[in-house]
Amino acid sequence: MESKATIPVGYRMIQCDSILVAQTRNFTWRLSIKSDLEKPCWIIVAFQTDKSGNQEHNPSIFGHCNLTNTFVTLNSRRHPEVDYDDNNFTQHKFSRVYGYAASFRTKFYGLEVLVSSLNITPADYKDLSRCLSLTCRNKAKNSVTDVQMNAKFSENVPANIETYAVVISVKSLIFQSDGNKMRVEYYTCFELVEY
Repeated sequence: MESKATIPVGYRMIQCDSILVAQTRNFTWRLSIKSDLEKPCWIIVAFQTDKSGNQEHNPSIFGHCNLTNTFVTLNSRRHPEVDYDDNNFTQHKFSRVYGYAASFRTKFYGLEVLVSSLNITPADYKDLSRCLSLTCRNKAKNSVTDVQMNAKFSENVPANIETYAVVISVKSLIFQSDGNKMRVEYYTCFELVEY
């Protein structure tokens, strides 16, 4: 403290929200953001049928609910920018979403592809995981005030479907000493994230 040191500290803030999906083919959900400094880098989306509080069902298995397309908007900017037109789990068409899920660990941990393999076969992904990893490439300097998750299904969603969204933001703070006390300054280091 006496040396008037400045210590930067980076971290990832992770929050998870869930909501019941209405029995419809189009679903929009406004996600909550905890502060004005929030700039999400990744959003992981998953759907689950009637498993909350039920010990007879395995909560680690997620469903596809006949999902055909999903995307998020950050301050009206869409991610990904193109539709998943080829996405159809029942017809075994899910290569793009499987590819995004497989590349998530590489992007998140900054490791080589061979080291950070998904370790889930396409068949297991289709039958068990089905988590959708969405990379948010919004490098705008202004704060993110509106985050919405949008999903489209080939038919109405059945009853008791719950969707989960894990929002991961990269943030930083600085401990700065004036010689007598430490001051903490929070800021977003979003522009340092590599995709």
